[in-house]
Amino acid sequence: MKPFSLEPVLKYRQQREDRARQRFMAVQKEEAALRRELDRVEEMLQSLFDGLEKERQRGTTPDMLTLFENRIHLVQEEIKKLEQKVRAATERVNKERKRLVKARQERKVLEKLKEHRNRAYRAYLEKKESAMLDEIAVLFHDREQG
Repeated sequence: MKPFSLEPVLKYRQQREDRARQRFMAVQKEEAALRRELDRVEEMLQSLFDGLEKERQRGTTPDMLTLFENRIHLVQEEIKKLEQKVRAATERVNKERKRLVKARQERKVLEKLKEHRNRAYRAYLEKKESAMLDEIAVLFHDREQG
């Protein structure tokens, strides 16, 4: 019986988990930034709607109303594009989360194997030491008797 000898593999799996965690955090940060941008653009759209309503109540020119409506249309298109980007980012976050979970599980399996192997090796050494001590005691006892 020998001690755990897969330490390089465990180190590799730890590095793999670390890289997966970094990728996960990067895509999560990207998704959060896209969500903030979407919120900002939605607030802009609400502001445009409010401005349009004020202009209508004030009785402004048709050209001004057309400008508002054109800008609202552009912002609505931007919102659609941002929503698609947020969905794609969310999918990437989920994909990276799964990779991270898998990498973590693989590392934990190897760590448990290491713990088990080391426990078994310690038990083996203790048993061997006990047998050696018993043999020394027998030899010492025989020497005193002889």
